[in-house]
Amino acid sequence: MANASAPQAPSVKASEFDRKDLTRLFARLRHEVGGLVDDANRNRPFYAKSKEEAAAKRDAALKVIGELADRIDSLKKG
Repeated sequence: MANASAPQAPSVKASEFDRKDLTRLFARLRHEVGGLVDDANRNRPFYAKSKEEAAAKRDAALKVIGELADRIDSLKKG
């Protein structure tokens, strides 16, 4: 039998959305991609074996973000 005095987890309505989560997600994305951009600008990159590899990682990250933006756009229209 459940304890009637036990605290209940707050129920979150489907219409409630905490925009702080979105802000944190974009901040994390900006931080991660910014690291790749900065790395591509270094003479000796930290996250790649060469400057060319660092630039390729940066370009791949930007391509993924562009594809994500296109996917989100298609969700709006669909």
